[in-house]
Amino acid sequence: MQTLLFAALLATGASVDSSIPAADSAVTPNVVVRWFNGGLVNVGTNTACISDPPIFQVRTSGYAGFSYLPPSNPPGVGEVFYTHVLVSHPGNPCGGSVVGLELILPPGIQTAISTTDPVFCFGITPNNVLFNYANEATYGCPQTLPQGLEGLAVRAPRGGAGGGGWAMRQGSWMEIFVPLKSSVVQNGDQKIRWRLNPAIAVVGYLETPVFVDDDVIFRTSQEDIVLPVELCSGSQPPQGC
Repeated sequence: MQTLLFAALLATGASVDSSIPAADSAVTPNVVVRWFNGGLVNVGTNTACISDPPIFQVRTSGYAGFSYLPPSNPPGVGEVFYTHVLVSHPGNPCGGSVVGLELILPPGIQTAISTTDPVFCFGITPNNVLFNYANEATYGCPQTLPQGLEGLAVRAPRGGAGGGGWAMRQGSWMEIFVPLKSSVVQNGDQKIRWRLNPAIAVVGYLETPVFVDDDVIFRTSQEDIVLPVELCSGSQPPQGC
């Protein structure tokens, strides 16, 4: 299986129409997956910069999900699927935030990162431009996830904003995709969790129940999948989608 994206940005900085799957002439058809997302969670508060009287704001907000095949086929045991996390930064603290991320997986699920199914990392600037962290000189997109405080640390491999952290400020967004595989059936009683740490001693969890079947329905290793970039799904898609 090879994983593709609606936005063909993993190798270059070029922009494409996000409604058109990236082409792979060797394998057709491409299958556009869907996302099963958990609820929206606010993490942290702040006082708006230079506000008098003080204006209190939500610092960061986001949700997590996992991919499944339409119309309603969850991944099968041993089959690669993806989890993603989408984080926004509505708050305006002076200096912005340096966000730490960790991926906490339930028993039986592990990462399945490979050259054909890599980690993807995208962001939106405050002036509404989509970009690929892999192309950023001081960031990059991690293809190995070391152990962190509670789960697997998702750090910018080129250092990021310091220690692999992800700099965010008001109006910025990020979305990260990590391939997974389950060795056991998952019935929704376990959760994929993303640990979000936008400030010192401020931690929240973005989570989704996960479902994995005991068989794989008519899918083969030759079938490609396309991951929708949900950063491009809003009412005002950013430039570059």
